[in-house]
Amino acid sequence: MAMVNANLLLGLIAIVAVTSTLAGLIAVLWVTRRPRRLPDFTPPVTIFKPLKGVDEGLEENLRSFFRLDYPTFQLLFCVAEADDPAIAVVNRLLAEFPDQDAKLIVGCPIFGLNPKVESLAAMDRYRKHDTILISDSNVRVRPSYLRETACYLADPSVGLVSNLFVGVGEEQTGAVLENLQLNGLIASGVALAAVLRATCVVGKSMLMPVRALEAIGGFAGVRHLLAEDQAIGLRVRKAGYAIRLSHHVIDNVNQDRDFYWFLNRHSRWYKIRRRMALPTFLAEPMTNLATIGLVWAMSGESGIAWGGLVVLVGLGMARDAILTRWLRGSFPKFRHLMLSPMKDLFLLPVWCDALLSRRVIWRGHRFLIGRYTRLRQARVPLTVRRRVRRVRRLRTRDGDHS
Repeated sequence: MAMVNANLLLGLIAIVAVTSTLAGLIAVLWVTRRPRRLPDFTPPVTIFKPLKGVDEGLEENLRSFFRLDYPTFQLLFCVAEADDPAIAVVNRLLAEFPDQDAKLIVGCPIFGLNPKVESLAAMDRYRKHDTILISDSNVRVRPSYLRETACYLADPSVGLVSNLFVGVGEEQTGAVLENLQLNGLIASGVALAAVLRATCVVGKSMLMPVRALEAIGGFAGVRHLLAEDQAIGLRVRKAGYAIRLSHHVIDNVNQDRDFYWFLNRHSRWYKIRRRMALPTFLAEPMTNLATIGLVWAMSGESGIAWGGLVVLVGLGMARDAILTRWLRGSFPKFRHLMLSPMKDLFLLPVWCDALLSRRVIWRGHRFLIGRYTRLRQARVPLTVRRRVRRVRRLRTRDGDHS
C-alpha cells in the first residue's frame, strides 16, 4: 500500500511538472508575439551601464548600445576602480563614436553594500533625461531594442518595463548549462509570471521613468539588498504602477563559463528566491523534470515509472530546444542538448544548499543575505582566522631568531 501511495504521489507530481512546463512554454510564445500596433513613443533615455572587469564579449556588447536606432539617448558607464580593465574598452568605444552623448565615470562614493547600486547612484548625478534604462554589461541588443521597449511607457500607468533574455554563444560546459537553463526554465518562469501579473523583474534590462524611481525612494532604499532588481519591481508595483514585459528579447552572452561559475551563479539566484518568494522557491523542485522522473523510475516497480522518466526527460529537452529556437532563432547543438537532464540533476543539491546556507559570493565580495536579501559582510571563517594568526606567530618567531 505504501508503495502504491508513493507511486501515486510521484505520478501527481509528474502531472504538475508537465502542466507547469507546458504553461511556461505557451507563456513565452504569448509574451514574445509582436503587437500589431506599437505606440510611437520615444522619450529621451539615459542608459546606466555599471561595469566591473571585462565580461565575455564586452566590447561588442557595449558597441550594440552605441548603435541603437533611437532619437535621443545618453550612455553612462561606471567603474569603481581606476585600474579596472573595462576602462580601456569604454575609451575605445568613446573614440569610435565621438558624436554619441556618452560618458565614463571612474570611482563610486560609498553608498551601500550592493556595488551595482553604488554604481547606479554614482551615475545618477550625471543623468540628463527623465527616463532611465538600467542594463547589465553582459547583454547585447539589436538596434530596435530601445524603441520596442520604450513604447510600453506610452501608458502613464506603467512604471517599469523589462525584457526576456536568451543565452547565446555557449562553448564551454558551464556556458552550455547556463544557456539551457536561461532559455528553458528561467524564460518560462519570467514569461509565466508576466502572464499571471506576478512581479518578476530581472535587472538585465529595466526601463523606468524617474518619477517611478522617486516614488519608491530612489536607489537609497535598495542599496543594501542583493536582489535590488526584484525589490525595485515590488516597490514600483506597491506604489501603484504597472509592470510590463516587452516582446523584444535581448541576448545574454555566455561563452567560456566553467562549471563552478554555473553552480555559484544559481546558488546565488536560489538564495535570492528563497528570501524573496519562499512559496515559489519551495515549489521549484516540482519543475525539475529529470529529477522527478529519476526518483519515480527508481522507486517504481512497473514499466509506467520508467516510461515516466523517458517522457519527463524528453519534455525537458524539448522545452529547452524549442524555446532556444524560438528566442534566438537557432536550436542548441545536439551534444549540448544532451546535457539538459544533467543540468536538472546538478541543480537539485544547489537548491538544497539554499535551504541551509546564507553565504554568497558576488563580484568578488563575500556576503551573508538576510530577509529580502539584505546584505551583511561575511566574516572570515574561524578556521581561516586561526590559520592566519598561526602563520603570523611563526613569522614573528622566525624574525626573532634571525
